[in-house]
Amino acid sequence: MNEKGYSLVLTMLVVTIFFMLGLTILSVSLYQANFTKIRVEDVESLHEATKSIQEAIAEIKVKVENLQLSTPAQLDMDLGNVQAGFIHQVSGRYKVSIQDLTEMKEIDRSKLFTRVYVISKTAGKRTVSRQVIITNTPSFLKYAIGSRQDVTLNGGAYIDGNIYAGRDFYMANVANYIYNSQMYSQLTSFPTTSPTSILFANGNRYVCEQSNSAPACYQPSSTGFTKSELFAANPSLPFQYTSPSVQTEDGEFMDVDFDFTLKDKLLSAAGINAFDPDLTAQAQYQSLIQLPVSRLLSELKNRFTVIHDIQQLPDAINNSNLSILLDGYSSEYLDLSTLELKENQWLIINGNAYLENSGATELTIKGNLIILGNLAVRGAVAFDSTIYVMGNTSIYNATISGINDKEVVLLTKGELEIARINEFQNEFSLTKPNLKGYFYTDSNAILYAVGSYIHIQGGIFARGTSSLIPNTDANGLVINAYRGSTSDTGRNIDFTQPSLPENLQAEQARFVIHHDMNVFIHRGLGLPLVKKLAVIPDQLEVK
Repeated sequence: MNEKGYSLVLTMLVVTIFFMLGLTILSVSLYQANFTKIRVEDVESLHEATKSIQEAIAEIKVKVENLQLSTPAQLDMDLGNVQAGFIHQVSGRYKVSIQDLTEMKEIDRSKLFTRVYVISKTAGKRTVSRQVIITNTPSFLKYAIGSRQDVTLNGGAYIDGNIYAGRDFYMANVANYIYNSQMYSQLTSFPTTSPTSILFANGNRYVCEQSNSAPACYQPSSTGFTKSELFAANPSLPFQYTSPSVQTEDGEFMDVDFDFTLKDKLLSAAGINAFDPDLTAQAQYQSLIQLPVSRLLSELKNRFTVIHDIQQLPDAINNSNLSILLDGYSSEYLDLSTLELKENQWLIINGNAYLENSGATELTIKGNLIILGNLAVRGAVAFDSTIYVMGNTSIYNATISGINDKEVVLLTKGELEIARINEFQNEFSLTKPNLKGYFYTDSNAILYAVGSYIHIQGGIFARGTSSLIPNTDANGLVINAYRGSTSDTGRNIDFTQPSLPENLQAEQARFVIHHDMNVFIHRGLGLPLVKKLAVIPDQLEVK
C-alpha cells in the first residue's frame, strides 16, 4: 500500500510539473505572439509616419521650386503658416505637425528667404521628425565634398556627409605626397564614409587597387602624378568597412556666379539690396550690378567709411554704422588681435590680406569680409564670418575654429590651397575639428593630408576648371589622405598603419570631414545669392 501511495504522489507530481511546463510554454508563446504583434504594429506605425513626412516634404518641394523669387514678404504670403495657407493645408493633408522655427533660429524673415520648419508625426510611443530648410543659397553647401568637375579620393579619408561629382569619380588605396620636391605614393586604405552618406556621381566611377607586388596606381612624370592603366571602371566601389549609397542627382544644381555674387555683396555692404520693395532702389541695383568690380567700387566709395591704415579700424567701427573700406594701405599684414563688426557692417579690403594670430592669443574675427586681392591665413584664427576673396586663398599651419559655435564660409575666385595643418600630429579624433567652415573655390583644389592632419566640420567644394591641378593629371577636387601615424625622419615621412580592427580604423584617418547643415541658418545675409529657392531636408530623427 505504501508503494502504491508513493506511486500516486509521484504521478501527481509529474503531472503537475508537465502542467506547469505547459502553462509556461503557452504563456511564453502568447507573450511572444503579443510582442511580435506590437513590434509589427510599431514598425508599420514608424513606416506610416515616415511616409507621411516624406510626402509632405515632396509637396513642399514642388511648391517652393516653382515659386517666383520676389521678396521675403511675398514668400511668407506664398507659404502661409501653420494656422492658414499652404503650410496649414499640407499639415492637414498628411496629418503631420509642422513647427516654424524661423524666429527661434534668429533668422530675419524681413530680409532673408531662409525658412526653417520641423515636420513631425507620432508613431506609437515615439515621434518621427525631420528638419526642413527653405533657402535660396547655392547647392554646393549641401555636400561635405564635391566638384562640378571630377572628384578624386586617394587614400583613407573619412567622410560624414554627401559627395558630389559633376563628372567622373576616382578612388585609390594610395596617397600621393611631395617631400623636398620629390613625388611619392604611399600604400594605405580606401576611404570610408558614414552609413548615411550618398555619392552623387553623374559620370563614370573608376577604381585603382594597388598591392605591394602590383604595379603602381600613379606614375611620377614631368607634369606630376599620372594615373596608370590600373584605373578601371568599377560601379561597385571598394570603400573600407562602410560605403555611401550611389545615386544620380536629379535636382537642378544651383551654381555660384562668383563675379555676380561678389558685386551683389558689395552693393549689400553699401545698403543697396536686390529685393528692396522700393522700385527706385531696385532700378539702382539693376544698373550698378552691371558694372565691373573696379568701377562699382569707385561708384560706391561715398557709401563707405574709407580708411588707409588698419590701426584706424577700431575707431571706424565705433564711430560709424557704414561698412568700412580699407584702401591704399602699405602693408597687407592685418595686425589685429580681434575684429568685431557691427550688424550689417562689412569690411572691404582693396588688396591682399594676411591674417595671423599674435603669439599664443587666438585671432577672432566676427563679421563679413570682401577681399579684392589674395588671402593668406596662418596660425590660430576663430571666425564668425563669410569671406569673399577675388584672388587666391592659402591656408597653411592654421587652426580655424568658430566663435559661439558659428563658422566661416570662405569663397575664393582663384586657387584654394590647404596644407601643413597640424603636421605629424598623431592625436586623432572623429569629434574635434581643427578647421570649422565651408571652403569653396571657383577654380580647382587639392588637399594633402599625408603628414598633415586635417579635420573639417563643414565642407569643401571646387567648381573646377578645364585646367589641370598642379602636379596632377586631374581637375576639380583631389584629396590625398593617409590613414595612421606619421613622423618626419628628415629624409622622408615614416608611416605606421593602424593596428585597430577594420571597423575602427577610420578613427586614424588624417583627413576627416563632417558636413554641418547649420550653415544655412548661421550665415544669413552673407551667403551667396541664387535666384531660385530650394528645399533642403536634414536627416530623419526618431525619438
